[in-house]
Amino acid sequence: MRCFFVFLGFATQALGAGLGSYPHLVVADSKGAARDSVRVTYLGTNGYQFEFNRHVLLVDPYFSRVDLWRVALGSHIQPNATRIDNGLRHLACRNCRTDAVLVTHGHFDHLLDVAAVMAKTRARLIASPTSVSLIRRMPDANGLSADAVRPGDVRRVGPWKIRVLSAAHDRLFGKVPYDQPHSEADLAAEALVKEESPQRAADWVCGQPLAFLIEVNGQRIYIDSGGTAAQLPPNEQVDLAVLGVALPDSRARLRMALARLQPRYILPSHQDDFFRPLSAGFQFAPLSDFSFVQRECAQQNKSRLILLDYFRPWTLPKAENRKGKFPNPKYIDHGSHACLHRCGKQLRVGMTLINAV
Repeated sequence: MRCFFVFLGFATQALGAGLGSYPHLVVADSKGAARDSVRVTYLGTNGYQFEFNRHVLLVDPYFSRVDLWRVALGSHIQPNATRIDNGLRHLACRNCRTDAVLVTHGHFDHLLDVAAVMAKTRARLIASPTSVSLIRRMPDANGLSADAVRPGDVRRVGPWKIRVLSAAHDRLFGKVPYDQPHSEADLAAEALVKEESPQRAADWVCGQPLAFLIEVNGQRIYIDSGGTAAQLPPNEQVDLAVLGVALPDSRARLRMALARLQPRYILPSHQDDFFRPLSAGFQFAPLSDFSFVQRECAQQNKSRLILLDYFRPWTLPKAENRKGKFPNPKYIDHGSHACLHRCGKQLRVGMTLINAV
């Protein structure tokens, strides 16, 4: 595994492209956009903020973006307080309440910053027993509220209904990275993780991967961080499917997952280079394959593929008719070259399509 990360370090320097090649897919709200629906903000990696009626859910918030070489060499890693503060500043919402932080699994790029984020927002953690156990070993975890959940559990927090679903993690060289067996309530969770706080990337063990089906305001959002064909999402239609596509396993199951979810909007996730600081901008990871993702998504002719840039909120349009119609959001063009896009007009600011008011 260490040799792989060394290889990845050199590949990262030579490869990678940003969102500039896909301006027709990148969406964001205009300044005056109505906010009577769920607002989605991408935080990088597999991190998201969902906001509705001044209530907020966070999923896998990770701002520290640990350097690749520290992971490759097995060095000590820790949350970066400055980067966490900067990330949360981007998400500032006046009079908003952060109800909960959902975590899909225990790897450092999903869980490392969670204790710090919880301490600043006073949010409740909803995660697997292994992830909860890891958080409780963090130095700043005293007094934090954590809820260990398992597939089949349902939580209602504020306006949100959260269904906890089974998921899987992609394999790398035939095995899940930093994995330990999970069954029997994650083998009591406490026995899986060292008593001291996690120090290296390998200490942040995967545990039981989870997916979430979030319902609010009559809208449904499915989110996972990846997976395999052996564990597909439920056969239920959703408005937005956020699907991890970091590695070949998750991309191989993509068409099957979309066929089950039948989403109005498809948002591929976990495909950026999470070893680069967020301030450096979005860059596709060396092992990503967005061309393949596009081809697979094209098979779902009632679904719309979108991309989000870091910290550029986008409001999920309401469905006009869940049984058959999948609306195309309207756009306006404030530039000198107005152009038609599907049923509406298009506003391009830099590389981003802006929802009309």
